[in-house]
Amino acid sequence: MFCPLDCWDACQCKMENGKRKIKAEGITPYLCWKLNNYFKFPIESTAKFNGKNIMLNEVLHKFTTILKSTQPKKVLFIKGSGNMGLMQNVTKLFFEKYGATFAVGSTCDGIGEKGIKKSRGKSLILPIWIVKNAKNIIIWGRNPYVTNIHLLPLIKDKFTINIDAINTKTAKNSDFFIQVKPNSDYYLAVLLSRMAMERNLVKKDDGLDFEKFKKIVFSYSKNELIEKSGVNEKQAEKLFEIITEGAVVLTGLGISKCKECYKTAWAIDSLFYMLDYFGKKDMGVAYLGSSSFGINNPFKINHKNKIALFDVNLDNFDVVFIQGANPLISFVNRDKWKKLKEKKLIVFGKYYDETAKIANLFIPTKDFYEKKDVRGSYFHEYVLTMENVKWKMENELCSSGCLKSGHDERISEYEFTKYLFNEFGFGELKKEDEYIREILDSNLEKINDNVYKKKVFDKPPYSEGFFTEDKKFHFLTELFERNEKEFEIITAKEAKALNSQFKKDENIYINPESKNIMLNWVKKNINQKLIKYDKNVPKNIIYTKGGTVINEILKAKGENAYYEIQ
Repeated sequence: MFCPLDCWDACQCKMENGKRKIKAEGITPYLCWKLNNYFKFPIESTAKFNGKNIMLNEVLHKFTTILKSTQPKKVLFIKGSGNMGLMQNVTKLFFEKYGATFAVGSTCDGIGEKGIKKSRGKSLILPIWIVKNAKNIIIWGRNPYVTNIHLLPLIKDKFTINIDAINTKTAKNSDFFIQVKPNSDYYLAVLLSRMAMERNLVKKDDGLDFEKFKKIVFSYSKNELIEKSGVNEKQAEKLFEIITEGAVVLTGLGISKCKECYKTAWAIDSLFYMLDYFGKKDMGVAYLGSSSFGINNPFKINHKNKIALFDVNLDNFDVVFIQGANPLISFVNRDKWKKLKEKKLIVFGKYYDETAKIANLFIPTKDFYEKKDVRGSYFHEYVLTMENVKWKMENELCSSGCLKSGHDERISEYEFTKYLFNEFGFGELKKEDEYIREILDSNLEKINDNVYKKKVFDKPPYSEGFFTEDKKFHFLTELFERNEKEFEIITAKEAKALNSQFKKDENIYINPESKNIMLNWVKKNINQKLIKYDKNVPKNIIYTKGGTVINEILKAKGENAYYEIQ
C-alpha cells in the first residue's frame, strides 16, 4: 500500500494487523507526522443536504436531478490534488461525456513547470540511483527536512548547498547556505551563466537560441546581478566551484512563486545545460517531476470545454462540482471563491471542510485505504499499488467483537462514476481491476506485489533527447521583467499540514524590525492575533506556512497560482 497524500515522497507503507496504525516499509523507511497521525483526523461519513444529514442514495438522486436540469457547459468541474491515486481521475470520464466545463490549472507547481516545458518540453524526476551517484547536492528553493524527508538518507554523506530566501531547517543542516532575495533566483542563475561564459567553461551551446540567451546574460553587469540576487561574490565563487565539479540540482517550489518565475526555472535549466548536466549518471536537474510519466493513463480527456482556474468567473456557471479541493482555503483570489455560496455547490470529498460546509450537497468519499488504486511519484521512479486494506483490517476487528464503521454510506470515485454513467445512459464503465491493469500495463519492472519500477528511468532522463517539438534543448529567451518590491510574501509548506488538511498554521511571521511600510500593510490586512514576530525572518518578508490567511489577499490570473502582492 502507499501514502496517497500529495507530497514529494510517495511513501510505501503497510497497515498493522488489527490496528488503526500505518507503518513505513520498503523504499521509504519512515513516515512523516501527517501519515503517523492519519487516523486522528476523522473523515465525514454522512451525506448532507444544506448541512443536514441525509441518506447517500438521496444525495445522489438530488445531484443527478440538478445535472439533468442544467445546461452542461454551465456546470463547472474543479478537482484538487489532495490525493494522488490515479483512480480518483475516473470522474473526469463522466464529466467530459456530460459536457461540463473543466477548471484547468495548478495551485502549486504550475509556474515552474511552465518554464521547464519551454526548455526541456517535459519535467521528469531524477531517479534515486542518480542522486546516490552524485558527488555534490544543490537544493534550490526546496526544504526536504519538512517536505521531502526520504531524500535525506540519500544525501547524508554528500556535500550539500542550500539556496533559499529563508533560513530553513534544510539550510541549517547544509554544508553551505546561500540566502537569496525573494523571487531573485533568476538573477543568480544568470550570474552563474555569465561566469561560465567569461571563463570559457561552456560545454554545450548546441541548443536552440544560445546566442539570444548569451545576449540576455550580458545585458546585466556582474555587480547588478550580485545586487539583484542578494548574494555576495564569495558565495557566488563557492557555488560556481561546486557546479563545475558536478552535482545533482534539486529545485523546489521556492523558485517559482511569482508570476514571472517560470523564467527562473528556464534560466536554471539553461545554466546547467551549458554545463552538460542532462543525461548523465551522476548529475542532473529536477523540479517536481511528472508522476504519471512512464505509465498509462486511461482517464486522459480532451477537455472539450475548459477555462483557466484563476480566470473562472462564477457568474458564468449555475452549478459547481468540487472534488477533493477546498477553494475557500487553498486557492488565491479568495474573494471570488466566496461567491460559491451563491451557486448550486456540490462537494465530493473526504473531509467536511470550509468549502463543504457551504455546499448544497456533500457527497462523502470512501477513505483512501478503502479503495484499490495506483500512484506514481514526482520524487522517485516507483509505481505503488493499493488494495482495500482498511476493509480487511476492519473485518479482523469485527471478528473480535467490535462494530463496523458504517463505511457503506460513503462511495468511491469509481462507484460514483459508475452510478452516473448508468443514470445518464453513457454505457458501462470498464471494471475497476481492468483500469488498474491498464495503468500497470506499462514498461514497468515488478519489484513485489505492491511496487513497480519505471524502466524508462533505467537510463538517465533526457539521455535520448528532449521532449520539445524539435527534440532539442531551448535556451532562455525572455528577460525577467519584475521590479523589486518594498516587501515580499513567502509561502511555505508546514510539517503538520497539507493544503488545507490536518493541522494548519494560520500565523503570519514577520521580523519585529521590519520597515514601517510593511508593518502598516500587515496591520491593515491581517488579523492582529495572527501576527507572530520572528527575528530569523528577513526584514522585508512576510512569511506564512500555507495559504489559510494570505490567500485572502493574493491574486492570480491564468492557469497557475502565483504568490505575490499585485
